[in-house]
Amino acid sequence: MKKFLDKNFILETKTAQTLFHKYCKNQPIFDFHNHLPPQEIYEDKTLGNLANAWLDHDHYKWRAMRAFGVPENLITGHLNKDGSVKKEYSNDYERYFAFVKTLQSCIGNPLYHWSHLELQRYFGITEAVTEKNARDVWNRCNELLSKKEFTPRSLLEKMNVRELCTTDDPVDNLEYHQKLAKEWKNVKVRPSFRPDNVLSADSPIFKEYIKGLENLAQRKFKNIDDMIDFLGERIDFFKSCGCVVSDHSLENDFFAETTKKDADRIFKKAAGGSAISSEELCKYKTYVLTKLGELYAQKGLVMQIHIGALRDNNSILYETVGKNIGEDSLADFNYAAQIGGLLNEIYSRNQDARVILYNLNPKDNEALATMTANFRNCQFGPAWWFNDHKDGIEEQLRVYARTGVFGKYPGMLTDSRSFLSYPRHEYFRRILCNFVGNIVENGEFPSDEKLLGKIVEGICYKNSVEFFRIP
Repeated sequence: MKKFLDKNFILETKTAQTLFHKYCKNQPIFDFHNHLPPQEIYEDKTLGNLANAWLDHDHYKWRAMRAFGVPENLITGHLNKDGSVKKEYSNDYERYFAFVKTLQSCIGNPLYHWSHLELQRYFGITEAVTEKNARDVWNRCNELLSKKEFTPRSLLEKMNVRELCTTDDPVDNLEYHQKLAKEWKNVKVRPSFRPDNVLSADSPIFKEYIKGLENLAQRKFKNIDDMIDFLGERIDFFKSCGCVVSDHSLENDFFAETTKKDADRIFKKAAGGSAISSEELCKYKTYVLTKLGELYAQKGLVMQIHIGALRDNNSILYETVGKNIGEDSLADFNYAAQIGGLLNEIYSRNQDARVILYNLNPKDNEALATMTANFRNCQFGPAWWFNDHKDGIEEQLRVYARTGVFGKYPGMLTDSRSFLSYPRHEYFRRILCNFVGNIVENGEFPSDEKLLGKIVEGICYKNSVEFFRIP
């Protein structure tokens, strides 16, 4: 029997062990998609107790607790509706203990591995946390969390993070990105251009959002192209603050035949506060996404497209607690022709476009993987969200390998709101090395350590830096 979470965890072969320990283990991290708050990175305050550090913003853990039957007060009771943490909340040990009880039953869930890697890498705790030792783990971790070495910046440096990209709305002033750029050189904190609100023309807040854009622009938008032009100005501003990537979440139909005239009519209708149909929304998205894709290519940004989330399924929780609390799931709609149409429009306008595609529903792996090879500098992104587990990562690697050029794989990301989430990169790297090691030891690829080392080093860090054109 193998020892729990030892140095060769997941690494089944000698080749895998060599590749991980010699070539991957110490590679830096470029996290090109996460949801870390730049203000907290700038302020660099200690994270509080283990409940704060482990549970305050981690909806992966909240979902597991909810599935285990933990009362909602011990899951999201610490949150205000705007997502901020209540100052007066006093049940931190109770919610931590509820998570420990949950975790004990999470056999096969990546949370079990992630959480224990976090205990090992940050706190030096190698035993499994249980109800029996929960208090001891709590005390040991809290003692360390009070130290300066456990502030957000220190934790990022500890994990060898070189670059990270946060998620930011076009109206954000990027105050904290600018302050960080001036005051902290060890990790580059970059904004990402995330115009989801621009695309949500069916949202009740769309009218007010467009007014906010107009106020920021200091002019009225006479037509849809006026809005697009201003978004181009915002992209320039984001670039001046280090931005190298945009991000889009597409959750329903997003591509259909449309015209500028149609798109403009729909924009004016929605911006005026009138309801639009699903067909109109799709036409509007088509025009805006195509125009933005053209702008990204012109201005040198990578376009990330995340497809397939079914969000805010629990209406009671949504109304009482708010968004991003772990009540999302997989959507199931067929969009291969739509993404093909969108990419064709973007690349037809600028062959220098760079796009990364992510699917949430694993049934779409093959469709997206085969789609990307139709275009130069179009990538099938790493296993995302509900696919970010051992089986999901392995399957994504297999699909990528058999449909594309494995040595160009773009690397891994955290997609996380937690400062303790960076061992997930180690988790991915172990799975990667094990995947390659099994292929080699099965005689399916030469045992050329130098070549293999170069390939896995590239996947861990260098490929993403090259693709995103990081200076």
